[in-house]
Amino acid sequence: MLKKFKRFIINFGSAKKEFPQKQVNFLNQEFLVRGLAVEDVKQLLDLEREIYHGELPWKKSAFTSEIRSRIPHLYLGLFDKNDLVIAFIGCRVIGSDAHITNFAVKPKFQKAGIGTFLMIEVEKFAVEYRCETMSLEVRMGNKDAQRLYRKLGFVSQRIRKKYYNETNEDALAMIKYLQ
Repeated sequence: MLKKFKRFIINFGSAKKEFPQKQVNFLNQEFLVRGLAVEDVKQLLDLEREIYHGELPWKKSAFTSEIRSRIPHLYLGLFDKNDLVIAFIGCRVIGSDAHITNFAVKPKFQKAGIGTFLMIEVEKFAVEYRCETMSLEVRMGNKDAQRLYRKLGFVSQRIRKKYYNETNEDALAMIKYLQ
């Protein structure tokens, strides 16, 4: 059985609203999806290290700043029965765009529907906040993620040269129109 967690406040701008934590099933396992807190950042960094072969695209201060931001945002984590992060997603609203800032799924849980689930949760947030678009950047070499985003309705917008500082890799900017 999953542990009970206090509710986390998600910033919806001037009015704060709780994200309703819930239990979900993937691969015949039970997980808890809830808003992220600063206390979760160490696990987010550990997951980044695993996915990016020891690299940290985001530092502790970047995650902490985003989670505490006054800009409307939603940061969600998917946790197993031991309270270990399996996946997370971050989104911030700027104008009429919900920008996906960070997104990761443990490699052994990829292609199980977790990424799609988290993207749909963020899209609900974007629609509730009356966003017209969702946007993101993805590594040019990450074809699996690009396929997922296209399946979810994102289209290519442009290439951003040397977008990723640690590798100087280009990024593909993608957008989804919500209206």
